[in-house]
Amino acid sequence: MSSEPNSAEARSELVTRFKQRDYEVLLINEPDHPGYSVLCPELGCASQGDDREEALEMIAEAISLFLDDHINEGQEPPVRRGAMAETIAEYEAEGCHETEQAKVRPLDWDEMIADCDKALARNAEDVSALIRRAGAFLNKNDHQWAMDDYSAAIAIVPDKPEAYRGRARAHFNLREFDSAIADYDAALRRDPYDEITMAALESTYIALWKQRRST
Repeated sequence: MSSEPNSAEARSELVTRFKQRDYEVLLINEPDHPGYSVLCPELGCASQGDDREEALEMIAEAISLFLDDHINEGQEPPVRRGAMAETIAEYEAEGCHETEQAKVRPLDWDEMIADCDKALARNAEDVSALIRRAGAFLNKNDHQWAMDDYSAAIAIVPDKPEAYRGRARAHFNLREFDSAIADYDAALRRDPYDEITMAALESTYIALWKQRRST
């Protein structure tokens, strides 16, 4: 049996300890801004959503990606005990935010894919299921499967910025930077004020410049 820290046995033990449990998160609603911000202080993860449900889904995905990055390297994810109490105290001191505590469990990409398969068996044009399955494929580094699902979603509903944004990420990971730029541009035409997409587009231009410079 291998004793290397990144062995399959070590990763399996880390998955059991860190991915098969709930994490406390803090939803933050600012009166002057639509939607919710959401934090997992214990892990240092953050995300946002247009509504409570989306915010919880997004932080569950962010937590999953954070844990996967460490577990895939055979490393124990850093956990800050007591960080939630500190964070709540900070927001209470400011006194200008509505906050709510909740719990989420990290996503299991294979379970998500299976759930989406069932939804798509019932309705092959379920765009939400296509986009969720594409995201799961993307997070498993199955980039071609992800692009196929994002493209299928775009063919059904051409105005979904998240489908272009997700396909752009797949192109980026495959170092297909020109195609990634085209998709980020398409996403921004449909959602011009998305700061995350703007930042991703800028990073892609930099990556393309470096790629061309090295050839």
